[in-house]
Amino acid sequence: MEVVEDLDENSYSGDEVVIFDRNGFKGGKQFVDSGSGYSHYTLERIRRRELKWMDVLSNWEFWMSTRSHWVRDRCRKGIPPAIRGRVWQYLCGSYLMVQRNPGRYQSLLSQPTEEKTIVQIRQDINRQFPNHAIFCDSNGIGQTSLFNVLKAFCNSHQETGYCQAHAPLASALLIHLPEEEAFWTFCTICERYMPDYFEDNLIRLKVELNMLQALCARYLPKVHEHLMRHKVEPIFFAVDWFMCLFTRNLPWDCVLRILDMFFFEGIKVIFRIALAILSLLIGSPDSRRRLNSANDLLESLRRLPEEVTSEKTLLPAVSMQCV
Repeated sequence: MEVVEDLDENSYSGDEVVIFDRNGFKGGKQFVDSGSGYSHYTLERIRRRELKWMDVLSNWEFWMSTRSHWVRDRCRKGIPPAIRGRVWQYLCGSYLMVQRNPGRYQSLLSQPTEEKTIVQIRQDINRQFPNHAIFCDSNGIGQTSLFNVLKAFCNSHQETGYCQAHAPLASALLIHLPEEEAFWTFCTICERYMPDYFEDNLIRLKVELNMLQALCARYLPKVHEHLMRHKVEPIFFAVDWFMCLFTRNLPWDCVLRILDMFFFEGIKVIFRIALAILSLLIGSPDSRRRLNSANDLLESLRRLPEEVTSEKTLLPAVSMQCV
């Protein structure tokens, strides 16, 4: 396994050389180097895809009204890194929120926030992707922007307040978007894609996890039977999967591909990923014999092995799911 590839940035501290990979992670991508994605495309091929997407963005309403299937298929293939953040904004409509709310973000930042919320946010921001170039410095722009986005969100959604799952989602957006644009995109995720997910009672999340269990019973009956035999339910392992959109669980190239699909297709993408993981991890008789206790199952589901999370393995398995 290659630890570092596509070296883009070095930073120096005395005699120490810190190397960041193409995604901005120190010493290699988050969790594992999948060795795939756009790293193996020629510059010419990447440029062709970028130009096609630029044409789509410049004629957005036409493409979405007449050729939305093409847009969906291109999202599934992966959005070029150079324009990923901009495409996300068009897919979810947050670019319209920016246009329609001039000055609103700065107004939210200037409003007072409950002290206990400020304390919670400050405790969490230095835990988000600490090996990433923009978040590794406690006084850097990444952690400052993350604090601002979360503070503004809490001020604009006082009935919901702050949830720890907000931080990794907002962080992922800030890697690809300027601060204010990340804020409006984050608001769109919470309001349009994941409404009521972050309420104190987690009722919506519990419904989704029950649905995952039902889908597993329908499409992966042997996996479901094995999990139920050991009394392992989705609420024990899949909360992070849904609330954080796998940002805490998968290699970064996989996370980006999932977000590309999520912004077009919505939460059903997360169900497909979850079913693909369960199929890859527990689908074979050998794997069920090996993972033959609740402890073994939960350990593997909470710390997904590389042979399951590889982009080359996981994403083709996702396309086979019927959800």
